[in-house]
Amino acid sequence: MTDITAASSERRETRAILPLWVWTGVAALTIVAVGFAPLATYVLMVAAFGLPHVLSELRYCDERFSARSSLAPLAIVGALVGIIASLRVASTAGALPTYVATLIELGLGAVLALVAAWFMRRWRIAGVAVALAFGLGVVYAPIVTFLVWAWLHNLTPLGFIAEATRGEERRRLLATLSIFFLVVPAIVATGVVHQVMFALTGFNAADGPSVFGAGARPLASFLAPGATVESDVALFSAAVVAQAMHYVAVILFLPRLITTRVGIAQAPSLAPWPNWPMFAWGVAGIAAAAFVVYAVDYTTARAAYGVAAAIHAWVELPIFLLALGGGFMTARR
Repeated sequence: MTDITAASSERRETRAILPLWVWTGVAALTIVAVGFAPLATYVLMVAAFGLPHVLSELRYCDERFSARSSLAPLAIVGALVGIIASLRVASTAGALPTYVATLIELGLGAVLALVAAWFMRRWRIAGVAVALAFGLGVVYAPIVTFLVWAWLHNLTPLGFIAEATRGEERRRLLATLSIFFLVVPAIVATGVVHQVMFALTGFNAADGPSVFGAGARPLASFLAPGATVESDVALFSAAVVAQAMHYVAVILFLPRLITTRVGIAQAPSLAPWPNWPMFAWGVAGIAAAAFVVYAVDYTTARAAYGVAAAIHAWVELPIFLLALGGGFMTARR
């Protein structure tokens, strides 16, 4: 009887975290959208959900991990991420060439991995390997390394859920999520979605519009210089679908992972976050304001978002390495 009750409870928790109809609906809507206008889909998605997803993920990282770490790695990681944010600001202001800023940022990514390796209790070789990968990327292929990091970033919810769950539930969730994060984008990348759309409607996705004066600039978020909508529409669309899945996971499901599990949140957090309803309303207000700024001045809004995105993306690297290496075993008092 106890086993049946536990299994039922686990199923209820899984449904609370992962309603399949939401994943399926968002995936289907995004696939249709990129089938007609991948550039506009990306711009509208970032404008509406970019900052909410950054804030939601930072809160999750704070409540889940900060109290389980000593102050030393928190301070070092915070300082390094602050430097990266400053590089983004300097690059945007024209005080530092973008290419140089990218090289330094990737180099600091290697340092972040080494810092994590220092505080890991096991598998330190993994941290060193990641640092080496970034170091080699800086020397031989910085743009490719940066783009690979951008693609991998969309998969981070898989890591968060793997860290927070155990046993059969973990296997079930990861198997289900892998369909939306890996299989669906892979199918879109083959071009079959655009071929079907063209066969049904006669519309070529490469002719789809952009918005807010962004033009084809969003291609640079995931594709190498020289990419065009005509030649790379399928690959870019796959990245947009993966990013949509990332946004859904971070904005809707990571908060549920915190609030539906007794003991998963670790107090005290570093930031004095408001309660979840107030946080949701505040994030919605920020999203509305950001959307207006995007509509008025896409270039400025995208540059500002790049700073916020860099902060949350680089924070994840040491978190995952420390989680892998048992670096969160000791709670901070």
